Amino acid sequence: MQLDLITGNAAVRAAARDYERYSSDLQGDQDVRDYKQLPLEVDPPEHGAIRQLIAPWFLKDSLALHEPEFRALIRDLVANTKAAGSIEVVQDLALPMIVRCLGVVFGRPQDVDEWYSWGPDTWITDEDGIRHGDHLDRYLKKTFDELDQNPTDDIFGVVNRAEIDRVPLTRLEKYGIANLVLAGGRDTVVKLVCGSLDYLSRNQALRASLAGQPDKLPDFIFEMVRFLSPLPMMHRVDKQQTEDASNPHYVWLSFVSANHDESVIECPAEIRMDRGANPHVGFGYGRHSCIGLHLAQLQTRILLEEWLANFESWRIAQTSSIEHGLADFPHVPTRYEKLSLTFDS
Repeated sequence: MQLDLITGNAAVRAAARDYERYSSDLQGDQDVRDYKQLPLEVDPPEHGAIRQLIAPWFLKDSLALHEPEFRALIRDLVANTKAAGSIEVVQDLALPMIVRCLGVVFGRPQDVDEWYSWGPDTWITDEDGIRHGDHLDRYLKKTFDELDQNPTDDIFGVVNRAEIDRVPLTRLEKYGIANLVLAGGRDTVVKLVCGSLDYLSRNQALRASLAGQPDKLPDFIFEMVRFLSPLPMMHRVDKQQTEDASNPHYVWLSFVSANHDESVIECPAEIRMDRGANPHVGFGYGRHSCIGLHLAQLQTRILLEEWLANFESWRIAQTSSIEHGLADFPHVPTRYEKLSLTFDS
């Protein structure tokens, strides 16, 4: 497979806009699924029609209506943490928050326990530790079989009976949409939560400042998304360089290089609260920008508000496992496999 890398802020943003050359019409994760994630892996106009179908669940104003429910469940998680005196953030805080909030947003609280069982990576369950999609395939088949018999008004019920240009979606298209909304953002939010608590554990002055001024948390989260670049890179097909459709010429859009480009972001290895608006692409860019960005920001803001209201300081335990795997950006954590925290008395 031919593969090139597009780096730098300007080049990445330009390529992300140019869908006619750098196409998203591909299928990723071919080792675990035989259908496309939709609308991520198609180009306009099909992309826009599918995105419009699911957009109502991810609009900022729609999500704001769920804030009281989010806060109640997050407050409960933080209270349990305080009572225990320590926590493993990935399995006991970030992942439970993600799946419970999805249960609220999607109107499917009955599925939360199963979603949690898939783990932070979705494709690698604790059951066998092997990357595969069998568990997700079983869930999707069972869910849409049930919806054929008993229609609902939750997100999957709407998808199940949806039409685009008066043509019903195929079963695989339904799977592709459901796959995206279930698997697409959980590792992003896990990294954002873990990275934020990791950084704040080592920065007492900023902890105190944010605890006293929680209205500054959105700025902190925006900067952490830039720094962490939860999705470091993404595939595109370079149509201009592809001579044979059966052998596509792939490129990587390096979001992490765009977010750490010194020509547009001063001292990018530092977290700075005074940057204001900056052209980072932590949630992607252009038509394929992350549809779940408002959900990720809202969850993380509420969690940090509740956390800072309960804990003045905490420490990273030696049992933590944090990976740094990017050669050009060794300061950027790539994966929080385990983040164990203890609390000062």
